[in-house]
Amino acid sequence: MTSTQPSAAGSGGPGAESVGPGAGPPSSVFLGALVLLSSAVVLVSEIVATRVIAPYVGITLETISAVIGVILAGISLGSWLGGVLADRWPVRAVLVPALAIGGALLIASPYVVRELGPGRTASNPTSALVLTIAGFLLPSIALSAVPPTVLKTLAQGAPRLGSIAGAMSAIATAGALLGNFGAGFVLVGTLRSGQILVVCGSACLVLAAITAFVLRDRTTSRAGIVPVVLVIGGLAAGAGLDARLPCGTETKYVCLNIDELQPDVFLVQSNIYNSSRTNVADPNDLGLHYARDVAAVVAAHEGRSPGAGTGGGPPAFGYVGGGGYTLPLFFEAAYPGSSHLVYEIDADLVREVVEAFGIDDLAERFPARIGDARVEMADAVPGSFDYVIGDAFAGISVPWHLTTVEFLEDVKASLGPDGLYIMNLIDYDNHDLARAQARTIEAVFGEVVVIAPENVFSASDGIGENIILVGGASLPDEPALRPELRRLDSRSAVAGGRNAIDAFVGDATLLTDDFAPVDQLIGRP
Repeated sequence: MTSTQPSAAGSGGPGAESVGPGAGPPSSVFLGALVLLSSAVVLVSEIVATRVIAPYVGITLETISAVIGVILAGISLGSWLGGVLADRWPVRAVLVPALAIGGALLIASPYVVRELGPGRTASNPTSALVLTIAGFLLPSIALSAVPPTVLKTLAQGAPRLGSIAGAMSAIATAGALLGNFGAGFVLVGTLRSGQILVVCGSACLVLAAITAFVLRDRTTSRAGIVPVVLVIGGLAAGAGLDARLPCGTETKYVCLNIDELQPDVFLVQSNIYNSSRTNVADPNDLGLHYARDVAAVVAAHEGRSPGAGTGGGPPAFGYVGGGGYTLPLFFEAAYPGSSHLVYEIDADLVREVVEAFGIDDLAERFPARIGDARVEMADAVPGSFDYVIGDAFAGISVPWHLTTVEFLEDVKASLGPDGLYIMNLIDYDNHDLARAQARTIEAVFGEVVVIAPENVFSASDGIGENIILVGGASLPDEPALRPELRRLDSRSAVAGGRNAIDAFVGDATLLTDDFAPVDQLIGRP
């Protein structure tokens, strides 16, 4: 950054009055630090905003796009507004309010979202946009007014305007990188989302107080007390924030709630979705119908009902997503001696489930490979599983890279000759994602069976439904599946065989790493 210092006299006009009498010109290092830190805070708020609104609208491509779009709009508006104000007002009259207002609004943002969130429609792009605008547009505008104000101050009378502008842009970008990596690698894993916003907002208020002191004159020397008071108030407000957040626990990935509905029966909720219901005392109690459908597939494939003994050795299970451990607990009880390996990206979720369920050896009975299942499955021992259960899909939050041909080829390699891949997903409307996934599974495994409520096949309505897709070399046929579904009190129907699958799949998209538009294919509630 250039060391050129602006003159207090400047070149005339309102913007030239950068400081008042009794104070020297502001240090370029100090002003550069303001640009760096304010830009960092804006990027932290962008990352955290997604997590703050997720408990009300879920995580979808539209949610992420809404947050990015609103923050970018705030940066654009703030840059324009900061430049206009810097041309008309002294630097102190722009910087101090921008930092103080931005900090105060960041502290308020989780409260704003908490008040408006329960009234929003879940999984609705407009709801995500409304919550992001309400909580995060104004603070991003205020803080983005800092860089153009600093540029105006340093550029007055400077012969190398291009160098100064380039330096300001580089520092702002460096600040954005600092916020990006700081949030992703440190803050999100250390503090709750609301706490991060309170800390960042308070830091901005501290910067406002310091700026007011550095740029003080006789008319503004007392103004620095205002940000100090706001800092104290902001920290006091943040102290009670936890009680207002809708999360029992915030992991790196989800807003997690584990509620004990009755003794030993737990409901696990990730963001806005009920992901599992688990009866620890009676694993055979499968409360969610999709779990019964998965159990029916395995029972039909084994050629017997659960608990009737094993033929050919106990099966080995792999799980793409641990959730509330409903299925691992069920299959452990149903098939004594069976082995289980859970692929789970969220280590905090595993820890919270183990602690909530109060089962000391749960982690030992169901060892977990912590990491993205796409990466972990590629390293699986070939032929090591009889069944892989794909259960990493919650509501309309779909990890697209776990839907593609390339991922399914890794799954197929991990299965024995007669192994099955059993996948659960939820789809709405015309069930375009389910049809595309069925086509993709069929392309990899050669055959596919679809198990779902009758309305999915009849297209009588577009309500959201769990749909089970099964791929493998030796699929259970429809006559074997139907009695198992009835025995487990499932309301699902079966589509198997060439004609039924062709009718369901139609001209659906084949999902590959190069083209997997799952967020566009999935229906909306």
